[in-house]
Amino acid sequence: MCGIAGLVRFDGGVEEEMLRKMGGRIAHRGPDESGVWIGRACGLAHRRLRVIDLSARAAQPMSNEDGRLRLVFNGEIYNFPELRRDLVTAGHAFRSDTDSEVILHGYEEWGAGVFSKLRGMFALALWDEKEQSLVLGRDRLGKKPLFYAQGGGWLAFGSELSVFRETPFLKIAVRRESLREYVQYGYVNSPYTILDGVWRLPPGSWAIWNQRGFTIQAYWRLPERAGLARAEGATVAEAADALEPALLDAVQIRLASDVPLGCFLSGGVDSSLVSALAQESMGRRLSTFSVGFAGWEGSEARHAAKVARHLGTDHHELTVAPSDALEGFEEIHSRLSEPLGDDSFLPTFLISRETKRQVTVVLTGDGGDELFCGYSKYRHFVLANRTPSWLRGVAARIRSLPLGDRARKGGEALATPNSLELARWLSSLWKAEELDGIFATPFPNASGRDAFRERWEAWANYPDLERWMLCDMETYLEGDILPKLDRASMSVALETRSPFLDHRVIEEAFRWAPHARVRGGGKEILKEILARRLPPELFRRPKQGFGMPLAEWYRGPLRGLLTRYMDRERLRRRGVFEPNRIQKMVELHLSGRRNFARKLHALVAFEIWADRLFGERQELPVG
Repeated sequence: MCGIAGLVRFDGGVEEEMLRKMGGRIAHRGPDESGVWIGRACGLAHRRLRVIDLSARAAQPMSNEDGRLRLVFNGEIYNFPELRRDLVTAGHAFRSDTDSEVILHGYEEWGAGVFSKLRGMFALALWDEKEQSLVLGRDRLGKKPLFYAQGGGWLAFGSELSVFRETPFLKIAVRRESLREYVQYGYVNSPYTILDGVWRLPPGSWAIWNQRGFTIQAYWRLPERAGLARAEGATVAEAADALEPALLDAVQIRLASDVPLGCFLSGGVDSSLVSALAQESMGRRLSTFSVGFAGWEGSEARHAAKVARHLGTDHHELTVAPSDALEGFEEIHSRLSEPLGDDSFLPTFLISRETKRQVTVVLTGDGGDELFCGYSKYRHFVLANRTPSWLRGVAARIRSLPLGDRARKGGEALATPNSLELARWLSSLWKAEELDGIFATPFPNASGRDAFRERWEAWANYPDLERWMLCDMETYLEGDILPKLDRASMSVALETRSPFLDHRVIEEAFRWAPHARVRGGGKEILKEILARRLPPELFRRPKQGFGMPLAEWYRGPLRGLLTRYMDRERLRRRGVFEPNRIQKMVELHLSGRRNFARKLHALVAFEIWADRLFGERQELPVG
């Protein structure tokens, strides 16, 4: 796992100092080694975290035999031994034992067809010195980030937005529509970013850029229903029998590592299943890790310990004092190179930091919720859609009454007019009707783009619940969950691997009719597989989130931070948020009359990010 950056300039070449500064911005992603290469029009920078082939032969930027191709690569290709054998048979000679060199020779042999052969997570850039062209590529689900910006005769790219601070050709400013989207959802959807003129390469895509232009092509998409769904009458056990080999293979192929490896173990279904499959696949005791927050009842550490004892893993329960989280709150959030409104970033960072003290690679359970209906919002969606129309009408009339937060939210959800708007309401932090009132200057959706609606309509041939799950995989998963995991883990140079997001697991899961995956409250297939390894009483319990007690913190130990970042005069100088409206919400929250913790946290996280990228300036540049 690494960090990459680069610049192509057809009208002036690349300065080494600028290139090294770009690489310096992502040094935390690869603290073990740095490298740069400069050609006629292209410069590449790489920061390496050694995981496979720890020798100098694996250093990047890496070239092929004749020096025509140069590669910088961030990620892991799990099937590289198989691809290497095919390439050796085809006559290619290797100088290292890395997956990086497999990509180089694979491109020589198959061209852009190499992307569909790669099984793993990756973001890469490959420069062809002869053709004077740059090829960019990103994995199927978008596990690894890849950003780019271009102008007349130049293109810059990198693993994080901070690299663009070192490109003087680009005027850094916040994109107006992206800011609105961020406030609504807590993240920005691809292909846009929070910065004007900086783009995110879509997942499952590759692109080529040269003096003739820039072209993006998709090489993989989420599976379509036509011809895939199996019999509606299939049992959960039958589905589990079919899925188990694919999931076991996805775990086993992710256990290859030349450095210490372990698993996150929260005690929930997803991480427990990954840990169980990993333990039975290893010839030694697996290291598992959970974090317990001292004095917090929401901690799942005790459940994780019970699972670990049954599996026989070498379990590490890492206890973090609330004071550690609180004292580092601002500094931890300043590590984000793009704003993220998800309050679970903090605990994700903390478990990554503590785990990194003992291993360099961990397997995670991410992706199981989107694939197997694991979020509580999906159950709320089903219940609301079953509500009689007369009761929806009552909810619409009473939602303006002075009710408590829970009752108010329930009424608002029931009053939504259709499944699309209900899914959107359940997905958003700030609701659509609130947006115009919180900005100092109204931010209309000038482009007219509605990413949520686009993805919803793209899956029209699916039932509404599964349709939303697919929509989430293309929005929430790629825009929030995966960036959260990548930024939190890579800020401490910890590599994370997610077996549920193996494309073969996804394709197998979607071969089964939705009822087999979502009935019984969700995850029935996974629970069936896990019950073959664990007593059900160890994992059949209500799902707990991975957030923090923000409502109490913002009224207590973080009160000063909240009031400082949401200060009326500060907001007025910034010129982004409407000071009086925000101040009213802060007062209501601090009084205990309302709970606006998650909404206000998204604004605080944005302000921390803006301070880091722009400084505390009088006005935020908005493009």
